[in-house]
Amino acid sequence: MIILKELKNFTDGTSSEIDIKNYILEHPEDIEKMSARELGKATFTSAASVTRFCKKLGYKGYPEFRFKFMSELKFSTGKNNENIELVATENVVTIVRKVTEIQKRAIEETSESLSFEKLKKITKDIHNAEIVDFYAFDLNYYLTQYGCSQYFHARKKTNTYTATNMQAINALMSDEKHFAIFISHTGENGRLVEIAKILKERKTKILVITANKNSTLTELADDYLFASAPKTFQEFLFPAFYSSVKYILDILWGIEFSMEYEKNIKLNKVYDKIGEKALWGLLKKIDLGYTK
Repeated sequence: MIILKELKNFTDGTSSEIDIKNYILEHPEDIEKMSARELGKATFTSAASVTRFCKKLGYKGYPEFRFKFMSELKFSTGKNNENIELVATENVVTIVRKVTEIQKRAIEETSESLSFEKLKKITKDIHNAEIVDFYAFDLNYYLTQYGCSQYFHARKKTNTYTATNMQAINALMSDEKHFAIFISHTGENGRLVEIAKILKERKTKILVITANKNSTLTELADDYLFASAPKTFQEFLFPAFYSSVKYILDILWGIEFSMEYEKNIKLNKVYDKIGEKALWGLLKKIDLGYTK
């Protein structure tokens, strides 16, 4: 936060320069689109005053200052132990910075908890399974849809259902050839717990992705992966968990895709070819050039 610190510590300038400084600190989201002339007009000064102010801070001129100022706003994240919460006076700049920080911290904390040996074991089980079934409720269901879509591109058959009865029936039809992935923030969803019990009886291996390492679901699972959702994120709790789970799903999918890379690349090239010809349409006399 070098530039912000420089601005806050700038106290010995002229009255015009202090006005420019205060405007920048109070309206940071406006600076990106403002020229020196426009900033001068907004502060009842001039483009020349803006240029002198920037040079006093050690920059060649306003364009260099503006570029570095906006870069710092977008990519600087502050203290890692700082609470992140929404307030009534949010602007575009603070929202961008907070969301960037949320995803960065969530992924870093999730990454730190990952065991390479555990990932190797889990991805081997997924690769050996004929079908991967996802189980989740509410907003987490959209993560299962994402996971299914990714695995299709790695030639892996997947299932996910939003209705409780469909998830239960799918579990009853499962066996040791299936692999189940549960997504639950608390790991204590009663419906998921009952479905996990069914899968245990069906001898289906279970992976739980959760923010609660000591939950009922993790006790029932063969393995679990920790998805970070720090309480310091306040209102951003679910976005943090969502980012963490997506990060884990991307890792699992990436390993699966690489195991049979050439075959998967071939499938996706054929998919692109179909899309260019008649996406979602009736295909006639198209040489797909792909066999299983």
